[in-house]
Formats: sequence, C-alpha cells, structure tokens
Amino acid sequence: MAHAEGNQYAGFFAEFYDIIHAGLGDVDGWIEFGHRFGPDILELGVGTGRIAIPLALAGFNVTGVDNSDDMIKRCQMKLSYEDEHTRGRISIVKDDITCFDLNKQFDLIIAPCNVICHLWQPGKLHDTLSCVKEHLKSSGTFILENSLPDIPYMVSTNDIVQVFEFEHPLTGNTIVSRYKTRYDFLNQLKYDWIELEEYDDTGALLRDALCEDTMTYFFPRELRLMLDACGFFILEERGSLLEASPIGPESTEMVFVCRKVL
Repeated sequence: MAHAEGNQYAGFFAEFYDIIHAGLGDVDGWIEFGHRFGPDILELGVGTGRIAIPLALAGFNVTGVDNSDDMIKRCQMKLSYEDEHTRGRISIVKDDITCFDLNKQFDLIIAPCNVICHLWQPGKLHDTLSCVKEHLKSSGTFILENSLPDIPYMVSTNDIVQVFEFEHPLTGNTIVSRYKTRYDFLNQLKYDWIELEEYDDTGALLRDALCEDTMTYFFPRELRLMLDACGFFILEERGSLLEASPIGPESTEMVFVCRKVL
C-alpha cells in the first residue's frame, strides 16, 4: 500500500514534479517577459527552480518564494550544478505567498503555472495580491498566468482514475501515476488524489507514494475583478504565454500583464 506524502510537493512528488513538467515551453515565455520588464524578478511558488534557474542563466536577478521544504531542497540541489555567477543571481526564501515580507521591491513579479490554484480558502488570493502590490516597484509589472478551466473535460473526468506512465530521466525506471480529481462545481473546488509507483526493468516495485490535495480554479472574469479590487490595472491580456493572442474559446490559459494603481 502506498504511503501518504501529505501533498503534491513532498518526497517522491517533489522529484516527480520536474519529470512531469519536462519539455514545457513556458520558460521561453518567461525569459521574454524578463527582457521586457526585468531585471529584478520575484517568482511566487519557485518550487524546484524550473523557471527561476533559466531566468538566472539568462542574466536576471531572481528571488523565489515557496513554502515546501522538499521543493526548495531540489531547487538548491539543481543550483549546486550551476556556476557561481548563476547561483549568485538566485535567492530562495521559504515563506507563504499569502503573507511574505521581503523588505524589497521588484521590477517584475510572476505568478506562473497555476500557483494561485492553491489559494482555495476565502481571502487567500486577496492576501497574495496585496503582498504582490507591496513588493512591486511603482513602474513594476505583475504577470499572472493560469489555466482556463475546461468544463467539458472536467465533467467527463470527474471522479475517474486516469493512469499515466513516465520514464525516469536518470534511471530509466517506469513511473506510474494514477490521478483522480473530484470536482465541487458549486464552490469551484477540486479534490486531487494521486498515487505514484516506480518500477525497475524487471517490474519490481521500488517505491510508492500517495497524496490528497485541495485546490481551486478561476475564470477570467473573476480574476479581472480581483485584480481591480486589489489595486491593479491590466495592461495586456493573452490567451497564451508564448503568443500575443487574446483570451478566447480556443485558449487553454489566461495571462494578465498588470501594473499597480498609484
């Protein structure tokens, strides 16, 4: 029987994070935004440094906030393979994105890869946006990126176990992920159940883990209203991080490029 890890960012799941996100093209989009709005960047939910380390390699100064010990450890391990100059451009802070105080302001603050979907408790998104505003320079830019809810897909997969297989990039072992989400459509909550198993080439089970997590999802209209209520105005809306296309029926994500009201 799989043992519980607590959440999607502890133990085996922290290692699995980079495996499941390998090959995503979003890093190029964040580097482009860095060139437009940097050089001092704050990332909310820095995790394993999947985005922060490439930003530092591109020459930006990056501060990352995260509250997961295991994700931060993986980030620090990955940083240990980089050169001294790159390591010197990154600062990792363990803190809660809803109530951090870094005593510094930034040119660019980013909330990538659905990080706000963890803010399912009432008021938590408001608290986070208030922190962002305090840490943003008067000429600074805040970019919020989030997936658009795919309601037909959510309905069709509600409470159904889906099985995916991945190859471990270092060992070649097979990682089996069983994933089930139960949606509370009335309250915009999603309850995730995830089980991981790793097998060697003989089919022997090497390790396993289980977690359950609660998250939420957002629609464009409510994010526009929340940004406005927290003192931001939207410079640009995009339906893709990599393309300057509007949010529309074919979009899979929503990107809000914002400044704070002075």
